Amino acid sequence: MKVLVTGHAGYVGSVATQVLAEAGHTVIGLDTGYFLPCNTEGMTPADPAQVILKDVREVTAADLAGIDAILHLAALSNDPMGDLAPELTAAINRDATIALAKAAKAAGVSRFVFASSCSIYGAGNPDLLLDETALVNPLTPYAASKVESEAGLLALADESFVPTFMRNATCYGLSPRVRVDLVLNNLVCSALSTGEVRLLSSGLAWRPLLHCRDLSRAATAILAADADKVRGEAFNIGRSDENHLVRDIATIVAEAVPGSKVTYGAGDTIDPRSYRVDFTKFAEAFPDFRFLHTAASGAKELVAALAGRTTPEDLTGPRYIRLARLKALIDGGRLDADLGWKGARDATSFGGKQARIPVAGPSISPREVELVAEAARTAWFENHAKYNTRFEAMVAEHTGRKHAISLAHCTSAIHLALAALNIGPGDEIIVPECTWVATASPIVQVGATPVFCDIDPVTWCMSPASLAAAITPQTKAAIVVDLYGGMPDWARLDAVARDHGIVLIEDAAEAIGSRWRGKPAGSFGKASVFSFHGSKTVTTGEGGMLVTDDDAIAERVNILRDQGRHPTSRALITEEIGFKYRMSAMQAAMGIAQMERLDELIAMKRDIFGFYREELGDTPGLTLNAEPAHVLNSYWMVTAVLDPSLRLLKQQVAAELGADGIDTRPFFYPLSWQPAFRSQPSARDAAIRNPNAYAISQTGINLPSGYNVTRDVAARVSRSLTSILARHARRAA
Repeated sequence: MKVLVTGHAGYVGSVATQVLAEAGHTVIGLDTGYFLPCNTEGMTPADPAQVILKDVREVTAADLAGIDAILHLAALSNDPMGDLAPELTAAINRDATIALAKAAKAAGVSRFVFASSCSIYGAGNPDLLLDETALVNPLTPYAASKVESEAGLLALADESFVPTFMRNATCYGLSPRVRVDLVLNNLVCSALSTGEVRLLSSGLAWRPLLHCRDLSRAATAILAADADKVRGEAFNIGRSDENHLVRDIATIVAEAVPGSKVTYGAGDTIDPRSYRVDFTKFAEAFPDFRFLHTAASGAKELVAALAGRTTPEDLTGPRYIRLARLKALIDGGRLDADLGWKGARDATSFGGKQARIPVAGPSISPREVELVAEAARTAWFENHAKYNTRFEAMVAEHTGRKHAISLAHCTSAIHLALAALNIGPGDEIIVPECTWVATASPIVQVGATPVFCDIDPVTWCMSPASLAAAITPQTKAAIVVDLYGGMPDWARLDAVARDHGIVLIEDAAEAIGSRWRGKPAGSFGKASVFSFHGSKTVTTGEGGMLVTDDDAIAERVNILRDQGRHPTSRALITEEIGFKYRMSAMQAAMGIAQMERLDELIAMKRDIFGFYREELGDTPGLTLNAEPAHVLNSYWMVTAVLDPSLRLLKQQVAAELGADGIDTRPFFYPLSWQPAFRSQPSARDAAIRNPNAYAISQTGINLPSGYNVTRDVAARVSRSLTSILARHARRAA
């Protein structure tokens, strides 16, 4: 079954998703994210691969397409939280539950398992065991919402829609997102952190107990049962021998925590909620089901996991107390009065180190793995060129170019483009100041001279005016870089090149998928080059491509990339000294799979930029990548440039983000500043000639832009960055 678990990031949900997956179900999570960061110290939740971050009040039938069953756990989940705002408890626990069920029925979802509660029995006769026919007596808004939800769901039951009501005993036990606002869990943490099992009442109220994992197993059993067996049925979930007086629960805990003792609060308060429950109906309906946990074993489990990891603050803090967490979100301005999120969800983790966020990373699907393995098995003998040829054809088609030649890396593509154009000693090649060193190093390697020009202050790509000013009689070509996925003013650059009789080479290493006036990156200049490094939008692990419409360039590159041997020659005869710049079949196979997914990959990159734009777009003194009206930016790297008035250098920002577990890259340093190029004639006075490059480079930083960046990751990065800016602003003031 494809099972949607609402409240998957909660205390029970974090266990239920695992139990359902272990039973072979495909699990999808749905959660608004209140408690998403509330991980138990030392544990990492194994959340489903597919997650819908959405308030349960906003779910529509469209969200439920293809779902077979729903385990509905999402709720304001105990009496204190229910008392926070009774009208919200009704809206979230009752109204949203019934609306969800109606949407599920409309979407064709057949099974709906509702997490109700034994608390609906309220104050029961302690001399009686209450079965499902007992009168309900809800004493709190939480319990009332469960009674009313059951009635609303029952009205929807028919042959096609099967609601089932799990009246769960009070939960306890270890979870990846443990709660200590439950009686047994609370007493364990009290004993561990203070040495006292503190009761605030007389302890004479009755509570049936149920381990959160047994609850999850029971839900799994109900989903596996025949529909007629569970349609419209309510089941008390628990075991009869696990009805305990609260003071007896305290004794169980004291026995699990050596050296602890039971203490009582002042006075003789009696909790009005007291009920002993009969669990016979579920036992008879599911005779093969066995509850695996007891209060005693659960207490020992919690002690083993939490000993040395709890403090008195844990008993009242937002990490483990759900009501404290909600109040903290409200007081911090993250939630509105209706418990709706204001802006991005709070993903700040409690305690310990958050997972470090890398600056880049690929998206590898099973298709890439499949094709690479296939190439490893078959790309030999007469099939040795099969995958390279196919990959080349895909890139040629995408760019609209006549020829595409796969190579070892983008650096080799630039090197071969220069060699094919017979560029060498005495020639000058103009490059923008801000680019990766590989744009310029092949110029020196062929014996030519790099000349550094300025960048446009908006696009960060080569400035047409600066290009024109840098041209001399020795200029033979310019290498134009589509920086970070952005695009320059190609019309003006082409006009400058034509007027001065020079060749343009497009360095599209970072821009596959970008477009300028509808034309794809890779379609400009005499030749264009791409990088397929592991950090790039499309990756082959390492690799590059040269594309061109020029037959002579293509023929010469094909010869030079394979040790100076003509591609049609089968003899081991080299016509000239060449290079070993071929791409392997396995790399090409990965490239094929990536190109099949190109639209998806570009959409993901643009989504990532969109996440940052939502968080940072209005931040004073901060500029993100530009996308002029005639450009489609593939946003290889999301880049933030800070206003010089903030007096913050990229090194400072990188260090402080790094301290928060966030990796970054500096905006490219000016080439003329680099030690490798300082001896070049064009490096002299470059800082004066190219002010934009030198200014922007000082304060620009690349933010994490790998395919692992979700909305929450971008929010975490953005919060850290804005916090750094605010902190420095306060110091400056």
